Amino acid sequence: MHGLSSTGVFHAFRLGPGQNLTEGLRRVFDASGAGAMAVVMGVGSLTDVVIRHANRPEGTAYRGHFEITALAGTLDARTQHLHLTIADGEGRAFGGHLMPQGSAVFTTAEIVVLALPGLVFNRQPCPRSGHDELVVSRRG
Repeated sequence: MHGLSSTGVFHAFRLGPGQNLTEGLRRVFDASGAGAMAVVMGVGSLTDVVIRHANRPEGTAYRGHFEITALAGTLDARTQHLHLTIADGEGRAFGGHLMPQGSAVFTTAEIVVLALPGLVFNRQPCPRSGHDELVVSRRG
């Protein structure tokens, strides 16, 4: 299996207190004009986070103050596939699929993304996984 390549444009931005992490990423994607985007890194802090853990049908809500220890994923014109790891004040880490609801920034979220203007990300049903999975194609 081989992948497709594209030049890229990095976008660095900060979300402030109370902003929704997923909505902020969607705004940057929409403004970029790209058909595909990858989250390179994200650090900061969150409250009211909803994460779907492995092999669970619904999300688990976390309330409190959490550090973002990892953020990665892809965005396309319709949706996003984001994975997040957070740590609480005791150092316990929780991670999985970031659900769109929740994810309010506590003090800051510093994020770098890579817009890939030569590609388009889409999601299509996969008979093996039973989920909508990433399909990468050339733009145009």
